[in-house]
Parts: sequence; C-alpha cells; structure tokens
Amino acid sequence: MYLLGYDIGSSSIKTALVSADTKKVIDIVQYPEIEMDMISRQKGWAEQQPELWWRYLCLGTKKIIEKNKIKSSDILSVGISYQMHGLVVVDKDQQVLRPSIIWCDSRAVSIGDQAFHALGQNFCLDNYQNSPGNFTASKLKWVKDNEPDVYEKIDKILLPGDYIAMKLTGEISTTISGLSEGVLWNFKENGLAHKLLDYYGISTDLIPEPKPTFSVSGLVNEVAAEQTGLTAGIKVSYRAGDQPNNALSLNVLEPGEIAATCGTSGVVYGVVDKAVNDKQSRINAFAHVNHKDKKNRIGVLLCINGAGIQYSWLRSQIALSGRSYDDMERMLAGVPVGAEGVCIFPYGNGAERIFNNRNLESHILNLEFNRHTRAHIYRAAIESVAFTFVYGIHLLQEIGLEIKTLRVGNDNMFQSKVFSTTIATLLGIDLEVVETTGAVGAALAAGHGCGHYKSIRKVMSSVQAKKVYKPDHNNYSDYKRAFAAWKDALADLLSSDSGASSENTKELIKKDKVIAQQSLLIEIQKKQLEQIKKTINKLQIDHNIHALPKLLKQLDSHKSAELIDQTTMMSNPIVEEIKKQYPELSYEELKLGYFLHMKFSTKQIAEELNLSYRGAETKRYRLRQKLDLPKGTSLSAFFANL
Repeated sequence: MYLLGYDIGSSSIKTALVSADTKKVIDIVQYPEIEMDMISRQKGWAEQQPELWWRYLCLGTKKIIEKNKIKSSDILSVGISYQMHGLVVVDKDQQVLRPSIIWCDSRAVSIGDQAFHALGQNFCLDNYQNSPGNFTASKLKWVKDNEPDVYEKIDKILLPGDYIAMKLTGEISTTISGLSEGVLWNFKENGLAHKLLDYYGISTDLIPEPKPTFSVSGLVNEVAAEQTGLTAGIKVSYRAGDQPNNALSLNVLEPGEIAATCGTSGVVYGVVDKAVNDKQSRINAFAHVNHKDKKNRIGVLLCINGAGIQYSWLRSQIALSGRSYDDMERMLAGVPVGAEGVCIFPYGNGAERIFNNRNLESHILNLEFNRHTRAHIYRAAIESVAFTFVYGIHLLQEIGLEIKTLRVGNDNMFQSKVFSTTIATLLGIDLEVVETTGAVGAALAAGHGCGHYKSIRKVMSSVQAKKVYKPDHNNYSDYKRAFAAWKDALADLLSSDSGASSENTKELIKKDKVIAQQSLLIEIQKKQLEQIKKTINKLQIDHNIHALPKLLKQLDSHKSAELIDQTTMMSNPIVEEIKKQYPELSYEELKLGYFLHMKFSTKQIAEELNLSYRGAETKRYRLRQKLDLPKGTSLSAFFANL
C-alpha cells in the first residue's frame, strides 16, 4: 500500500510516493521542470493561476503512477502541503473568479497596517498573534475595495491547499492552522477573528468550515479521479501550509525544536507552547500542525522573501547558458569570504517582514569591473541570504527562542556548502541536513490522518541527519568581518530609504555592529594569546632560553590589538555621535565618554584604561573642564543622555 503527498509551491508542484508499510520513498516527480511564472501586473504584485497548480498536479500524479507501475487503488491516502498566505476566491459553482494573490504579493500592506492601529496593537498580538499585515484577510479586503464586481460573486475564500482539496473531493473546508496563517483565527476565543472581519466588512459566510489538520476531509471524486489517474474514494486526510509541513517533515513538533528552509523564500520556524509575539510584527506565529485547544503548539515563523528567488534569477539572467547551481558553487567557492568587498541585498521579491514590511528592493554594491567576476557576484549573493538568515535568527533569540541546532531539508539552498557553513559559523551551531521533502512529509502525515499510523511523532522519529555542517572556527574572524561590513551597508540602506525607517531596527543594527566588532577583537586576541601559550609550553619542554626574545616580541605585538581596539572604538556608533557633537575631543577622551555613556563605574573605567582609581578620577575631572559643564551637572548623566 502507498501514500501520496503533494507540495503546492510557487515554483513547482512536487508529488511524492511513499510505501505505507516501510515509510520509504518510492519516487518524487516535479511539474513543471522549469519554475512556474508569476503574474506581476504592478510593482509589488504577485499572482498565479490556481488552474495551473491543478494541471501540474494531475500531470505529476499520472506520471508517478505510470512510472512506478502501481495500481492507484493501492494508494491509501493523500496529503497536501501548500504555499502559505495565498488567496483563492471561488463562486457557488467552485469556479475561480480571479488569479490567486500569492504569499509574496505586497499590495495589502497598508490595509493590514491600518487595521493593526485601528484594532490596537496589543489586541491583535494577544488574540491573533500577529498584525493583520499582508496576510489573507487583508488581501481579501483589497479585493473588496478594488474589485467589487469580483467580490460580489465570491461564495468561499480558500487557501491554496484548500483549493487543491476542493478539486480532489468537491468539498470545501479549511483548517485552524490555515485560518491562523490568514489572520482569520482568534487564539483566545478559539474561533474566527470576528472583530477583524467586522472591521473589514467581511461576512463570516465566506469562510469555510475548519476541520482537524489530521483528519479525512473528503474522498477523491469521479471527476478528479479521471483527471489525475487516481481511484475514486481515496482519502484526503492531511493539509498544512508549507512551513508548518516542512517543520513536521524534519520532526520539529515540540517546543525548542527549530526548522529552516530556503527555497524561493527563506524561513526559520520554531515551536513554542505559549503565546510569543514581536511588538514590531517582524516575526509571525501560527497554529502548528499539532496545535489543539488547551494544548498550544504554536509555530514562530520568520520569513525572508528575497532568498532563493535571487539566486535562481542570477542563474537565469547572469550565469552563462547551461550553467548549473553546482557550476556556480564551484566558482564561488574559489572567492574569499566577503566576496572581496562585493555586497548584495536580495530584497527584490516584495515587502520584507523583518524590515517592518518595507520594500527595500535588490542592490549590488562595490562592484569593480576590472577586479570582480561572476564568481564574486555568486559569492556575495549566497552570503547575502545567509547573512539575512543570521540577522533574522537574532530577532528570534531576542523574543526568547533558544536555538541549539537547525534542521533543514536537502532540496533547497542548504545544498550549498558555502551557504550552510556561513550560517553555522556565524551562529556557532551545527546545521543538520535531512534527506526529506515537504511532499514526503505530507504523504507520511496523510498516513496518520487516515489512521494507518497511530502517532505522528513516531512516524517522523525515523528522520535522521544525512549531513552536518559545523562552524568554520579557523576562518571565524573573516566571517564576522564580512557580516559586520554587510550590516554597516544595511544600516546605510535603511537610513537612506525613502520610507520611514524603524528606529528600533536601526538601533538593533548598531548594537549588532558593536557586538561584531568586539567579537572580532576578542577572536584576534585569543589567537595571539594561544600562540604565546604554545611558545611558553615549548620553552618549558625544551628549556630553550633563546625562545625568550621571540616570546617578548609576540607580547609586544599586542600593540596591534590596541590599534584594532582604537579602530573598532572609533567606528562605534556611540563614539561616532560623541565625536560628531564634540570634534575637539581626543581618542582617549572619546573612549572615556563611551564608558560613561555605558554607565561604567569609576573603578571599571580605571580597569579599562589601565589607570589607578585616582587616575580615572583625574581623567573625568579634565574631561568635565574641557566640556565646560555647569556646576551640578553629572558627567555620567551627560554622556548617558547623548
């Protein structure tokens, strides 16, 4: 007996055939073989025809049945994974009324922002776990406002997976997980988001009935059987968005477990058992596949729109004809970390959630025609996505997620050694690559949904890492330096962008910059001290008195660390601000001002400046005199308020 799984992506439709008894993958097919097009009639728009998804699903199903010479009657059940946040609208005859507004379309950003402010930030985050943002409910409001003739004909709204289930069974339904991803579910009330729907003027009659994620939502009907090659009566018993499904495929089901994927977009997905939200709504939380009333399993999702789509664009538009991703990887591997100064921002795929829904677009910086090659652009492109992943994971850590190990699939950008090693090195964690796909996960989940497997945890427990990327400690400083330079350029982009820049975002980047600079200095000093330690050990073993001059010379080399310290300090954003206001201050005085801003005590300042306590007091007194501060003004408070 077999299980069938579908993964309805924006690039292609994957179909997986799995043995129900052994759980082994029999075959996976993909249609189309080249990536599907998106319709973009205006800037920031992204649409696809749902009928194309169905057509490619039918072709894939027929091919996998014929290729493996199986009887379709031996298929027990079907599971569906699908691209999240899309909007499909159908009339009473189940006919699609307009192209689907898909996940990366950013036209509804302002609509969601207005609702967020009108309903109240705390209310939305407490009840929906999210801002209405650019999600399905807001996209439906856009249709209501801009295409009233279409809106009047709508009988039901569907997510992409709901549409596929409808085509297979003729029945319309959804899931709680699906409703939550559209910001149509109220976690506190365990029901529809009535207040948001009322605010948008949308009737609840348009929302399908939710059914459990793991349950039989219908049977393949005669029409679908004829079009797909399936047998009528096969159960459709699982449906979930691609990111919750990807997490399930990697056996990420319980709190503390983390999954990641980087296909067209990039996503990090962690599971928690209580409400977690980000006040700036850069991170989103949805009901996970195993979420139940009174047993919270919430998936915390960080999305990067501009990810794999950038790299596929480079392959189709920049790489020479016939070049594969493997060819590009071999080329970029010969370029040093940091791409010798080339810097790329991959945000050319709509509004970026982690930058407060701003559309920053894609940029290539520092390109020198006499020096840089395609390989440099490939390296900078790979690094730009990896750097964005690390930047985003820092946001997850800020709201309390602990990340010890990342588990990822092997059907996306994580196949790149450079990409995976960059992330592992900057985070200081192992990155585990698992040989599975979303379509395989959907097939196995369908086995649980139809009752063939009793426990989904046991089903997925066989998932094992096939490859582990470890941090590159030998070149850690190079990675940190490249990441710091990239963040500096990002800060410039954010501050120069015509939109209103988030002060909190810029402040976070400044803090990251300081941390990166300090980490780099520590790393350099650690290496120097380690070398001195080796020399001392050799001296003890050999009793080689002639080694002492060399040791002293190495100790003197710590002056280079002082130079690095000075360079780091002078590029610190706090010091830059002090220098901007008081250009007459010397380096030592700027350094003292920085310590005062950071609220160091006089004792701490003395230790940092290698002074006695009285010497530090004298330094403070002279700085006060130079600034000509009024009597009674606290020097510490003066710098703390800068």
